[in-house]
Amino acid sequence: DYHVWIVIGDGEMQEGAIWEAAMAGAKWKLDNLTVILDRNRLQNDDFVDDTMPIDPVPDKWRAFNWNIIEIDGHNMEEVVSGLEKAKTVKGIPTIIIAHTIKGKGVSFMENVAVWHGKAPSDEETQQALEEISQQIGR
Repeated sequence: DYHVWIVIGDGEMQEGAIWEAAMAGAKWKLDNLTVILDRNRLQNDDFVDDTMPIDPVPDKWRAFNWNIIEIDGHNMEEVVSGLEKAKTVKGIPTIIIAHTIKGKGVSFMENVAVWHGKAPSDEETQQALEEISQQIGR
């Protein structure tokens, strides 16, 4: 009667514990388990490919006997649809690969690794909010 949702990032996929859990999920046919991967290609302070490449992501999870759903993580219709589809899969766990852009919509933050762990100043926060507001028409 329940569903378990787990959110991971690209950098976490470089760790062995993720793959041990992936094997266990498939072994026990945990169809009430969904992993959501924030696939923004950045980790702590660098691009994932410069630290330890993880591609091909879908093929790796498929090899571990998981159902694969790929979405645009910035499109809420796709996000909701992916979450709903995941709950209908029987016999195997699901991973939703949400393709995203870190800092999307903020000119000085988009795809810039330093913002992974750095808080913006008050002035930068104001600029970011203004840029995002303009994009959503507010």
